Amino acid sequence: MGHVKFDRVLLTGFGPYRETTEFVFADHLNVFVAPNESGKSTLVAGVTALLFGLPQTTDPTVFGQARYRNWDHPLAFEGELYWQVDGESYRLRRNFQNNQISLARLEDGTYREIVGGTHNPRAQRRNLRYEEKLKELFGLSAQELFEATFCLTQPLPEANELDERVQELLSGTGVGFKQATDQLAKELRALTRFTGRRGVTAKDAFDPRPLEELTAEIEATRAAIERDRVLVDQLEAVRKSLAAKENDRAARVENLAAQEQMLNIWDQWRQLKMNYEAARKIYSQVQKSREQAQELDATLRRTAEAQAAYPWGPDAPPETTEILSELELIAEQKTRLQQEIAELEAEWRAVLAGDGGSGGAASGPDWTALGSQPAAVVERRQRQAAEALAFWTEWEQLAAALAANRRRREEDFPLFTTAGPDLLATLKVYAPRRALLRSALENATLKWEKAKAERRRLERRWRLRWALMFGAPVLGGGLAVLWAGGRTGIPLALLGGVLIGAAGGYLAGRLFLPVGARVRARQEEAAAEAQVNAADQTLREFEAKVKPFVDRYGDVAAAVDRWERLTAEEEEIVRRQQELRRRELGLYSGPVDQCPLGEGAPFLNERWHDLFTFVRVVDPDAGLTGLGELVAWLAEKPARWWQQLKTEALAFEEQQTEMRRRQVRQEANTQYLAKQQQQLEALAQREAELRGRIEPLLTAAGGDYHAAKRLWADWQELGQRAEKAAAALQNIFAIQRVTTLADLEAKSDDAFLEAQTLLRERQKLVAAHPGLAQLETAADPETVEAGYARRREEVVRAQAELRALDDEIRQLTTELARLEGQEPVNIARAEEKLAELTARYGEIEMVCDALTIAYQELTLAINDFHSAYRQRLAAATTEYYRAITGVDGRRVELDENFRVTVVIDGRPVAPDQLSHGARDQLYIALRLGIARLLAADTVLPFVFDDPFLNCDAERLRNIRTTLELLAAERQVLLLSHRADFAEWGAELVVRRRS
Repeated sequence: MGHVKFDRVLLTGFGPYRETTEFVFADHLNVFVAPNESGKSTLVAGVTALLFGLPQTTDPTVFGQARYRNWDHPLAFEGELYWQVDGESYRLRRNFQNNQISLARLEDGTYREIVGGTHNPRAQRRNLRYEEKLKELFGLSAQELFEATFCLTQPLPEANELDERVQELLSGTGVGFKQATDQLAKELRALTRFTGRRGVTAKDAFDPRPLEELTAEIEATRAAIERDRVLVDQLEAVRKSLAAKENDRAARVENLAAQEQMLNIWDQWRQLKMNYEAARKIYSQVQKSREQAQELDATLRRTAEAQAAYPWGPDAPPETTEILSELELIAEQKTRLQQEIAELEAEWRAVLAGDGGSGGAASGPDWTALGSQPAAVVERRQRQAAEALAFWTEWEQLAAALAANRRRREEDFPLFTTAGPDLLATLKVYAPRRALLRSALENATLKWEKAKAERRRLERRWRLRWALMFGAPVLGGGLAVLWAGGRTGIPLALLGGVLIGAAGGYLAGRLFLPVGARVRARQEEAAAEAQVNAADQTLREFEAKVKPFVDRYGDVAAAVDRWERLTAEEEEIVRRQQELRRRELGLYSGPVDQCPLGEGAPFLNERWHDLFTFVRVVDPDAGLTGLGELVAWLAEKPARWWQQLKTEALAFEEQQTEMRRRQVRQEANTQYLAKQQQQLEALAQREAELRGRIEPLLTAAGGDYHAAKRLWADWQELGQRAEKAAAALQNIFAIQRVTTLADLEAKSDDAFLEAQTLLRERQKLVAAHPGLAQLETAADPETVEAGYARRREEVVRAQAELRALDDEIRQLTTELARLEGQEPVNIARAEEKLAELTARYGEIEMVCDALTIAYQELTLAINDFHSAYRQRLAAATTEYYRAITGVDGRRVELDENFRVTVVIDGRPVAPDQLSHGARDQLYIALRLGIARLLAADTVLPFVFDDPFLNCDAERLRNIRTTLELLAAERQVLLLSHRADFAEWGAELVVRRRS
């Protein structure tokens, strides 16, 4: 039996534990009390991930890396687990990012690796060495099985039935029997697909197996025999039908040739007519384009004559309109700028004439030493002075509170000052510890009394053995004498009877009264007596250790609580003093009131330097050197003094502001005047540049911008008219695909000649075929088209009938070839093959029946084997359930499917009928029962992750007692947010490493 105990766990970058966090476990009952969402369940998940791996997932709602990787970009994502198995120490390291593991055993003070490599929980290639070693050490290698047996989380799952893997783990039969039934089912599936109908699988398979293939082959053989008997009759009928179809086709081909020839002549006439109509339309279009082009060419010549009256026009730039508009705008801007410059020069002269000196130094502090805003500095220093006085008051209060605390501890709790941490921990659990030790003594005494009674019973049986050994020879000799009667062989018979009786008595004594039983009874009595002495000695030592505290304080737990509160209060006061000193005085460690100021105290809070500098400005004669003098100087200053100081500073600021405003305004006017003059010069340069670009136009307009605009508008109108005419002419050329007017005239003549040629060809065709004359004289073109469509439909219909007849001939030819190419089977040989297939089918069917019976019988045997473990689990669960609920009349039962019921007063009740709290307690009892059955193989630590939410005070007391008994045989970890659970066991130590 392997006894497993966790020593410590280290997690880095896992959940809320960004830095490396260490959890140290005690031997028996460990309690981890912390608020919700602070990482209790994460600790359980970390242990699970270390042992069984953390899958690489992207879904944060499932167990995997996306859920437990720390969000703050930790330096590492890994963990370590240290534990013991029967006294041997092991260490497991796992990198959650790449699933690298290292399992090591402690040998000669050094951990030596025994298994390494990669262990990915979802990989196809498993790390079998690691999983086998994990199963050897823990008794299991599956995460789901660990969570379903030794880990209780909140909310608790339903206790309706047990997980299948837990059933296999309890009975130890899951592997062998399951493989046997699976092998039988596999062999049956290899022979037939109808395994569902035989009750072996849930449903039948889709693909046929040998049994179904034999059935299909038997049916095919029977069909082949019947088919060959009618083959000859089919061949003769196909030959007759093929000859009739070929004769009909020859007649249809001759008729179709005559119809197609007439349709081709008619189609040729229609094409010639349509070509003539198209040519005549093209001639009309080209002639119309020719007339339009001649008119546009005349327009272009007239426009060119009008443009000759504007000799400056070709040289004018395209942007002349924009240039003229900009020149008009420049003229307006020049006028406006000249007026502004005159006004600014007049204002500048007035400012120079009225500007006088101002000055006169004010009496009082040197405000320039406080910067550009002395009023804000005074207000800031006033706030800093209030903070400094508040610090001084808090420091004096903390010093008084610390003195009072130490005085009370020395007067009321002198014994605790010399007590060590172990003694204090013992005093905290004085009452439950004392009750537990007394209970252990009582249990050991009862066991001792039971051993003594057993030893006395065996002593009595030992005396009976001696009586049997001595009485049997006497009885054997007497019976031998009676049997000999009066014959002469009495002495020999007496000797034989005595020997036989002695041998029989000795054998009976050895058989029914073995010697070793009495020796074992004495050893058990001595061991029980040693346990009684050890338990009594432990109780005496415990009472002697706590007796001085019990004599003085009575309620030891309350005294320990008061002592711890006073100690915590002293630590808090000292911590606050140190925090104040570090925040305000930096590295200075001497008396606070003598702390130096100025350059000799560079580590003081910046506030003290600011106040010291401020005092030297407003009161140079103060002569302050220490912190106490500065605080006293600040305490003397009333609010009126600070208000007066701020008033003087504000007056100084207003005076300085007015001087700066006048200077700024004077500088701004100077800069603006220079800027306006520069802008005026730039406008003059731009005007000269623009006039040079259109000088001929301005000369023709007499320098008037408006007249120049009118002349430019007339020139643009003539240009637009010429552009439109040229564009229209080029469009006509592009449409007709020519480049000049002469080419367009030549194209018109060619179109006329093309139409005349087509007309003559159509007349020749009518002359060669007089039947077409009626088409030339037809007044309604629709009648001509209807006749053509009718003839075409007749040809199409004849062609379709011919193709259908060809398809029939082709099918008949194919059928004839198929029938002629078939080779009839030997019917006698086929019947022999049918008999062989039928016999083989019978053999396979018999094998399938045998496999079905074997599967059914083995399944019944497995169910019988499971029932024995169900009874043991039900008994263990009932014991725990009664202990937790405090009700003796209830019994837990499990049916053949491991479904759970509770028998209350002889009536079975399903878990869903119980209250929520009773269901939780039933599930806890069921888990404890499973753990007891598994303890014969492996004793694993038990984890309770806040599962007692629905329990009242009485049930909690019962659960606590149960956990204390459970902790005596295995390690227990209780995680909860309730502070009252802290006294149930040893506190789990949590340390964060840098």
